[in-house]
Amino acid sequence: MFGQSTKEEIEESIKQEEMPEGAISAISEFWENLSTGAYYRETGGEMVTYEAKLDWQGYQYSIEFNESGRLLDIEQLVGFEELPKSIRDSVLTYLESEYTKHEITRVQRQFLANEKDEDNEDVIEDVLERDFEDLLILYELEVDAQNKKVLGSFELLFDDDGELVQKRRIVRRSLDNIW
Repeated sequence: MFGQSTKEEIEESIKQEEMPEGAISAISEFWENLSTGAYYRETGGEMVTYEAKLDWQGYQYSIEFNESGRLLDIEQLVGFEELPKSIRDSVLTYLESEYTKHEITRVQRQFLANEKDEDNEDVIEDVLERDFEDLLILYELEVDAQNKKVLGSFELLFDDDGELVQKRRIVRRSLDNIW
């Protein structure tokens, strides 16, 4: 099984020039107009990552890199109904067994390299060509949920068999500085 952790990330907007060089060169091969994307630096604990958020063929994509420009994952924002029926069934079974109330607020299909030697461009190309054979696909859901003991927001990660592989409580940043 797994332990429950927390997801406490701070995301700040950055300029394209502040992205790692390897990240920009990898995505520029596939998206011609990079100026339409949004770029972010994200800190969570001791880890710093960089994200490019782009629209492509009707979907929103988030492409995440480490500080050296190595691809970590690609996330595609989708509707819950777009997940395979077996995954939807597993998710709903889990939610109904754990919580008295729940609302799915965000669903992403996550693509990762299945082999360590696969480079950034290969993974991006596989996603764009919808050639998922060499990729690991996970499903990340954000859920507002409650039962007698718990009330909060959670990030749930399911594998392609519908098994829960990670659960993290989402810690929202205070918005006291916004008025």
